[in-house]
Amino acid sequence: MHDKLGIEAAIHDVSIAHVAEEGLLTWFRSEWLPDPRPLAADVWVFSPDFQRLLVVQHRWRGLVPPGGRVEPGETPREGAIRELAEETGIELLMADRPAFAAVRSYRSDWSATLNLSYWTIAEPSTELLPEDGQPARWVDVCSDWRTFHKPDATVIARFAGQQSTY
Repeated sequence: MHDKLGIEAAIHDVSIAHVAEEGLLTWFRSEWLPDPRPLAADVWVFSPDFQRLLVVQHRWRGLVPPGGRVEPGETPREGAIRELAEETGIELLMADRPAFAAVRSYRSDWSATLNLSYWTIAEPSTELLPEDGQPARWVDVCSDWRTFHKPDATVIARFAGQQSTY
């Protein structure tokens, strides 16, 4: 179970996310808030020109941004930073606002999960020290990279395009 700080941070970050998946706010209010679990976070790590994205090869979800379950006692942002370090060996600061808030069903026998996607920038030349059995690599944002939640690739590409115009 998440503590008050983690729940409050999740509520705050959902409210300020750049984009919320369609239907998320209704699900969030009716399903997640009354029983705030589970909670997951990932990190969209872009190259400085927003043309490349760092992904890891998950054993059954394909290529995905680094991330995972937020542990009790962590805020979603802290969980995202920890997961990024565990899965790629790099530690980065995240942007102030999450890029995306979504509800995810990772397996049919698991509860739906609130997922917050944070974002940051790193040079593709940054040395990666990936987790055993989960290689990390850079992909072109606009390529057809294989991911478990296929619509996420479009959301990520759209977000990258918006950021690169600033």
